[in-house]
Amino acid sequence: MAPRLTIAIPLHRGEKWIEGIIDTVAKAPESSRVILSDASRQDDAIERLAEIFRADDRVEVISRPETLGWVQHANLLLEEAETEFFCWMPQDDLVAPAGYFEMLVASLDQNPDRILAFPTVLRKATKGRLRKRPVGEVPFRPPPLELGHAGPAEEAVRMLRDWNLGLGCWRGVFRTREARPIPMTDDCADLVWTFSLALAGNFVWVEPARYVKRFHHGSAHRLMRWQGMSGTVDLYRAEVEARLGSDPALAENVMDEVCRYLHRHRLTMVTAPLRPLAALALDRPRPVFE
Repeated sequence: MAPRLTIAIPLHRGEKWIEGIIDTVAKAPESSRVILSDASRQDDAIERLAEIFRADDRVEVISRPETLGWVQHANLLLEEAETEFFCWMPQDDLVAPAGYFEMLVASLDQNPDRILAFPTVLRKATKGRLRKRPVGEVPFRPPPLELGHAGPAEEAVRMLRDWNLGLGCWRGVFRTREARPIPMTDDCADLVWTFSLALAGNFVWVEPARYVKRFHHGSAHRLMRWQGMSGTVDLYRAEVEARLGSDPALAENVMDEVCRYLHRHRLTMVTAPLRPLAALALDRPRPVFE
């Protein structure tokens, strides 16, 4: 049977995460293609994984001669995909249960009008002001609306405005033909990409599929930087025009909402360093750094 799903795992200093990568590959469906790709060559993780999976026909291991940033690397993997469905799987995260990927693909098969299926995202957390105590895996907030009951543009704006759209949906399985390249930016590129895809069609939440995001000091999100209002507006405008250019009035309405969101986002970026202190003061769950 020809593979229907490509699971692309870009590596960067992946040695620490080999055990989790092995677990992810073990959960890949038989009718899938797994790409392990290293474009930084800063350790021997790719060679070790090539040895581990040498007899697994689902797995292709690529050590690229060029050095690529994470957006370039992710875009190249998407460009090379030949399957109906695709997902990026960060090297440092975990999924469950064993049928995780089948659940997401099945949801898209059952909902042919949806273009992305995403899991429940959790993080390992602690609580306590003076002494940290583990509280297990804590889910992030669910979507702010019942998905599929509004048009894609309205749904996309609601998720952008009222939720962390990039956190949950970036980690989904999507229909490859609907995807555009990730914008080349250090300012929440995953969020801009996910919003763009949401403009193209409705998403579906597969609540029993569990995705554990692991936090560490080498996480890609720690490299994100606010690029300024003008440049960020241009990024969103390019995606809105690409998706909604045939309806100028709708495109302009969506951009008005995006600009309102970005003014709030700018304030959020300024106050971001205060969030851990607020979580500590209110004794809210705080992510474990591994």
